[in-house]
Amino acid sequence: RSKLGLLFLVEQANEIKLGLLFLLSPPIKPQKKLCRSFIKQFFSLFDKTERRNKPSSCLNEEKKKKLHLVLDLDHTLLHTIYVSELSKRERYLIEEAESRVDLWRFEKDNPNNEHLIKLRPFLHEFLQEANKIFYMYVYTMGTHSYAQRVLSLIDPDKVYFGDRVITREKSPRMKTLDLLSADKRRVVIVDDTSRVWPQHKRNLLKIEGYSYFREGVCSVGESYAERKIDESGRNGALFNVLKLLQKAHRRFQEVDSNDLRLLIREPCTQCCF
Repeated sequence: RSKLGLLFLVEQANEIKLGLLFLLSPPIKPQKKLCRSFIKQFFSLFDKTERRNKPSSCLNEEKKKKLHLVLDLDHTLLHTIYVSELSKRERYLIEEAESRVDLWRFEKDNPNNEHLIKLRPFLHEFLQEANKIFYMYVYTMGTHSYAQRVLSLIDPDKVYFGDRVITREKSPRMKTLDLLSADKRRVVIVDDTSRVWPQHKRNLLKIEGYSYFREGVCSVGESYAERKIDESGRNGALFNVLKLLQKAHRRFQEVDSNDLRLLIREPCTQCCF
């Protein structure tokens, strides 16, 4: 019994020692790296779980945002000519400009700068429909004052373009998408001239140039104005470009691709509209 009692006292003493060591020892500092790693893994797992639980409509929200459409002015949306350059058979348009909604006369009191602006058929319908699926920009080699004059005709309330206008003052020689705050994979350009886009031909939909007036004495054939006709509205270039843009936008939402340029490079889009 005395031995058993002695063993009991020894065990009690050891327990007291351990207790004292625990109380007197400094607190254990957590390892920061391990804690951070654990927290990171936890939230990563949480984020993945959240994504799995989200409907596909939320996951594709980024793709549902509007895409970007860059539009040239001259020979793409309209045609401008100095009154002094009108042929004899086109001079009837000077008076008609007062009554037509697609023809405008400017600088009447300045013979050296008096000019007519003729809007391309289907222009208003094109802008109205394209605005539903694109953020639109005007990009012209014309001056800022000229661009503002044109915009006062086609977008007086800044519904379509806002202040998204780039002119020769910012881009005097060539055109570039570097001046846009947009992902280049989401941008389409509509222009009648490809050579001014040396770095962005993949984004370009080349449209047939619109020439309503005779341009120079070397022009071949009669102009629309001389023949008193015009380009087709419901089967013309802007109408066909709009159909392709709508199709590309629709496919962009459906297919697993973030590059709109791939959807406008089909064989039927290689030629002018």
